[in-house]
Amino acid sequence: MDPANKHPDSGGAARDAAAPRRILGEAWRDWDPARELAGGDSRAAPVLFLSLATLLTALAIGAYLLLLWLAAPRLASFGVDGVLLRAWRWGGAGLLLLPALLLWGLPIGIRYPRRVAAALLFFLVFVWNGAEGVARTLRISRDRLGHAFVRVANPLALQAHPRAGGAILILAPRCLQAGMLRGLRALASEAGARLVVVGGGSQALAAIEEAAPRAVLAVACERDLVAGMREVAPHLAVLGLANRRPEGPCRNSEIDLDEARVLLRQLGRRGA
Repeated sequence: MDPANKHPDSGGAARDAAAPRRILGEAWRDWDPARELAGGDSRAAPVLFLSLATLLTALAIGAYLLLLWLAAPRLASFGVDGVLLRAWRWGGAGLLLLPALLLWGLPIGIRYPRRVAAALLFFLVFVWNGAEGVARTLRISRDRLGHAFVRVANPLALQAHPRAGGAILILAPRCLQAGMLRGLRALASEAGARLVVVGGGSQALAAIEEAAPRAVLAVACERDLVAGMREVAPHLAVLGLANRRPEGPCRNSEIDLDEARVLLRQLGRRGA
């Protein structure tokens, strides 16, 4: 999927034409085989991304409190001191902490109202770059972080876009093993979904614009999933399914067909 992807209803043909073309394998230019996990398996629990998002939130709160402390003398001259200053201090800190606290409810199955889930999706988009930077500093695999991101974003996408109806589009990469692709086609037939094999983000965007689906199941590597879901998930019900790469990126990748079946069922019963 492409970072330039937009919901098909949002228009923007001129922007799409000006956007750089993304091709298969482009996201792996900085891939280091020596650091790739065994079997191309980057699975990670949601707690990985949630922990880094919470750490970033704590840093933001620290910066906010420091700023207020430095500004306290000037604020006092405007009458902002005592109880009012404490309200600013702890009220602001609480608001900054709230999104991270709500995200921790996802692993235990808490469901949020549509608008809350949509706001949390935007929070994920906002915090990704910072989380990726912290992960790089801590030498955490970018792909494991991406896998954890997808596992947090999937339930939020379902909650933020609960309305059923409309077609389901499945986007699959060209690098998928033939047997896996046949299995995915069978699942698409069972679910009444349309399957399109794409070779990069530009083709994925064209498929979404042509099909105008109400929901998408995107199969790709974590790097492409994160890039696409950050842009599309706030506007359209998009679930990500990360592939495995036993032969390295963009070659004979594999997927869990049982997991694909579960995700398709979740998309199919939205609003039920």
